[in-house]
Amino acid sequence: MLRTLKSDLRVALSLGFLAILIVAVVIAPWISTGQPNEQGPDAFAKIGQAGYLLGTDDVGRDNWTRLLYGGRTSILASLTAVATAVIVGIPLGLIAGYFGRWVDAILMRVVDALLAFPALVLAIGVGAALGGGITKAMIAVGIVYTPIIARIVRGQVLAIRGRLFVEVATTYGASRTRVMWRHVLPNSLRPVVVQSALLFASGILAEASLSFLGLGVTPPTASWGTMLRSAFDFLANDPAAIYAPGIAIVLTVLSVNSLIDAFADRWEGISPVRRRRPKRSRAKEVARTS
Repeated sequence: MLRTLKSDLRVALSLGFLAILIVAVVIAPWISTGQPNEQGPDAFAKIGQAGYLLGTDDVGRDNWTRLLYGGRTSILASLTAVATAVIVGIPLGLIAGYFGRWVDAILMRVVDALLAFPALVLAIGVGAALGGGITKAMIAVGIVYTPIIARIVRGQVLAIRGRLFVEVATTYGASRTRVMWRHVLPNSLRPVVVQSALLFASGILAEASLSFLGLGVTPPTASWGTMLRSAFDFLANDPAAIYAPGIAIVLTVLSVNSLIDAFADRWEGISPVRRRRPKRSRAKEVARTS
């Protein structure tokens, strides 16, 4: 871990930003200037004006406070989507890969049908069917992500179920259920962890997209998506208000993707190639000094 931080500046910067972000949203009540929905007399205050670090919105709410509490909402919403995808996708992929034949054919056709739809359009449709609210909207996003997890788990199970330790467990009388959950599943989770982290970054973008369209977080609840929507509606009055939530989304997604990409390469045994200066031959050294 420490060697990776020292050798890869990208990992160090990404990890540092995510650590600061998590600490900031956890201690938001202590470093904010009030409540996220608390209105004040100064509407469209500029950055730094009247003691407002990031200014205020159209009804005088502090943008810094809403950015902190909005980070909480966006992160929890993304975690909801990832948890839904993992809880539903792992059993589907495990059952399809282990039993195969008609079970695999039926489950994978359902997965293929879900993959055929554009993710955001399907999330909007499922969210509309489930009803309003950020939780239901992100469960809909999780259902959209489920086929990705299911296919990864299925591929891993297909590669593992024929290995010697699985055959030995079956020979010694272990039931299919025990073999699946005790031996096959634990050896299939590494790529699921990587993909789940990548889906977390996608969940941040999905929440922002749905909230921007009015299908996610319901105003006046603060989230990065609702802040973007509010700033967009009053872009002519305060153009700078759109930068804070936009930069927060970009840096969070970029940091998560960079961090997972670096550690995924390390898990797979891929390390960055270090350039070394070519050694001079002995004959060239003698000719150079003579």
